[in-house]
Amino acid sequence: MKTLFIYLSLLVITIQSVSCDHSGNIDSTPNQIATSGSWRVTLYSDSGNDETTDFVGYTFTFNTNGILSAIKNGITVNGSWSVSSSSNKFNIDLGPKIASNLPLGELTDDWKIISTSATEIKLTDDNAASNEFLTFTKN
Repeated sequence: MKTLFIYLSLLVITIQSVSCDHSGNIDSTPNQIATSGSWRVTLYSDSGNDETTDFVGYTFTFNTNGILSAIKNGITVNGSWSVSSSSNKFNIDLGPKIASNLPLGELTDDWKIISTSATEIKLTDDNAASNEFLTFTKN
């Protein structure tokens, strides 16, 4: 009877650890994914307008020290990035949204994480009324 109880206890523990929701790990998983290589924008949609072509030629690198580099034609623009596990946000700061900083300033926002995988990071604006979507795909 003791042996059966031990086996059942181990089974329950195993099932709980396998089926556990990893949402509490939101801070490390997107960080690990983002810092695993270089990325390109494969979707940027603002208020229903597809503006993805504004980012053609840019390569984005999310460094472990919180520095975000956007490189195009040998010119590097640095900004910052972070992930907030408590609010499920992917924060990007590439400067203000002004004409002299377009298009990179358009990415400055507190993005809500829709999903992450080893090759894709899908985000939406934390203000649903703005109807903005951003997807990074690994190079």
